[in-house]
Amino acid sequence: MVSALPSPTLASLLTAWAPQPIAIVVVVGAAAWYLSAVRRLPEAWPRWHSAAFAIGLLLLGWTTNGVLERYVDSLFWVWTTQYLALLLVVPVVIMAGQPIELARRVHGERSIRFVSSGLGRVFANPLVGPALIPVLSAVLFFGPLPGWAITTRPLAWVLEIVVVALGALIVLPLVGVSNQAGSLAVALALVIGVFELLLDAVPGIVLRLSTHPVTTFFDHRAVHSWSPTALHDQQLAGATLWVVAELIDLPFLLLIFRRWVRADARDAQEIDTVLDAERFARGVGDDELAPDAPWWLTDPAMRQRFER
Repeated sequence: MVSALPSPTLASLLTAWAPQPIAIVVVVGAAAWYLSAVRRLPEAWPRWHSAAFAIGLLLLGWTTNGVLERYVDSLFWVWTTQYLALLLVVPVVIMAGQPIELARRVHGERSIRFVSSGLGRVFANPLVGPALIPVLSAVLFFGPLPGWAITTRPLAWVLEIVVVALGALIVLPLVGVSNQAGSLAVALALVIGVFELLLDAVPGIVLRLSTHPVTTFFDHRAVHSWSPTALHDQQLAGATLWVVAELIDLPFLLLIFRRWVRADARDAQEIDTVLDAERFARGVGDDELAPDAPWWLTDPAMRQRFER
């Protein structure tokens, strides 16, 4: 189909709009709930949390109602940019406002049961987020879904909110969910995370290097006099996906490394506690010279391994 939509410019960032009713309702509802919850708190709530949440909602509103929504059915690289922002950028800013902690303080632990549930603990693993990115990329940027979404706008409106919710789950490890894994397990997670860093580049590389369209988007897109060829548009989308997916992985790897350092310190403290208790049981004081056995022979967990 052909349309007279003008070519996007820098001015379009502020002047191009396309109202998305479901997103507007979500933004207004979330803002009203957050403001009401902050007012109900008996103690002061950090202002920077409120500022982050407000900025996140503004980003959500602009991403779903601004220039990206205006051109999403015309340019595949705009489609890719919009959904990457909804999946990997907007949720980070919104969750920086600590809505989960706010709900816990106002409504109690029952209001955040999902976080402590089995599925919630799965998403709290920092490896899950990077592992989901190539899966979600395959669904969002390949196959029939883009074509369905631009021809059925209500489907696209719902999909945008669902993607933000999935992004919020991916961000769970960055918002203070506890993890008591041992240092060896976290070290293994770090190694796997480096492998996932390479794996996440695959969808972008495929889009960038493919010699033919790999999605039905181009069968249904709005065509203009300034429209790029389908292959060039897809290559721009692939480059965007490739770069953004790799950049987003870095905070998760840093998080895993930080947990590794903390887990190692926690394990060392637990071992020291056991050794101090055994030294006390033997009647050895701190000022007495009495060599201890190697820690791996006295640590209960390691002792069980040697006895197998």
